[in-house]
Amino acid sequence: MGNEVTGTVSGDGTLVIKGEDGNEVRYVKEADLLAVKGSKENVEKAAKEAEAARDSAIAEANSKVDAEHQKVLQAEARVSSLEEQVRQGGGSAAELAKATADLAAAKTSSEELGNKFLELKRNVITQAYGVPKETVANKDLAALEVYEEALKAVIGDKSIGNFAVGAGGGGQNPLVGKDPMTLAVEAYAQSRK
Repeated sequence: MGNEVTGTVSGDGTLVIKGEDGNEVRYVKEADLLAVKGSKENVEKAAKEAEAARDSAIAEANSKVDAEHQKVLQAEARVSSLEEQVRQGGGSAAELAKATADLAAAKTSSEELGNKFLELKRNVITQAYGVPKETVANKDLAALEVYEEALKAVIGDKSIGNFAVGAGGGGQNPLVGKDPMTLAVEAYAQSRK
């Protein structure tokens, strides 16, 4: 005699097969599996797009900060040069006053841009790594750089999404290398918890 197998179809279209030994295997519709796969791909795509936008914003902010820093250095050099000329009697006080005003404006602009960059960096860390705003609110740029590197080391590559790492499985896909029957048994066991 062979093993007797019975099967039932639940209301959601899941097929449950039960053997004489009491073990059950649950099969789900292919459409449900494809929907899960599609949502995973959408999450991965959105994560890659967000990372590209973040990298672009940081690169743009870095170039603006560098440009403002160069303006400050040039203005400081001009003021020093004019101060020396005035001491030696060659430059005019009006030219020195204008250069000093330009230096003050460049420093103010540089400080404002630096503050915007700092806020952008804080926002990137809170959004990319899910860190509460309060955690990074009082950190300066150097501390944020160190903090972000630590997050990268601990959390890893967030761009691949939560689904791709197997929910903490160290990057292993929990479906790889398993036959359909084993997967069905595991799915059933998870559904009974």
